[in-house]
Amino acid sequence: MELTVAKRSVVWRADGEQINVLKKRGQLFVCSLGCCCGRTDKGFAPVPQDLHHQEWERRKLRNQVHLTQSGCLGPCSLANVVLLMFDGHPAWFHSINDENLVIAIYDYIEAMVRADGFIEPPPVLLPLLFDGFTWTTTPEAG
Repeated sequence: MELTVAKRSVVWRADGEQINVLKKRGQLFVCSLGCCCGRTDKGFAPVPQDLHHQEWERRKLRNQVHLTQSGCLGPCSLANVVLLMFDGHPAWFHSINDENLVIAIYDYIEAMVRADGFIEPPPVLLPLLFDGFTWTTTPEAG
């Protein structure tokens, strides 16, 4: 995988220190600590947190895509939710319940890095793609 030259922003912190912040292509948010996602005690599938981190490290994505394992991303009825932001494009996925789907997400991220831009998700992820916002152009369900 060919890596592009890292771009940086100069930011002045509140304490006056100048920081060079690395600009990333994207961020992967994994709901793994919320009120439903990963909560096997509530009947939801576990979130493979360790696998998310291992794949992120193994594929050396640190300077391209940041990984955040966090609390609730909503909507809870679609647990386990993942939000991938890449080049300003959001891709929301639900029911990321097994290791094969986690691997597919990381394969998708690598495909976008290679393509040097946002591309549509692969067929394995398309049934899990959703959009819960009114400001996008995804057609509304009846």
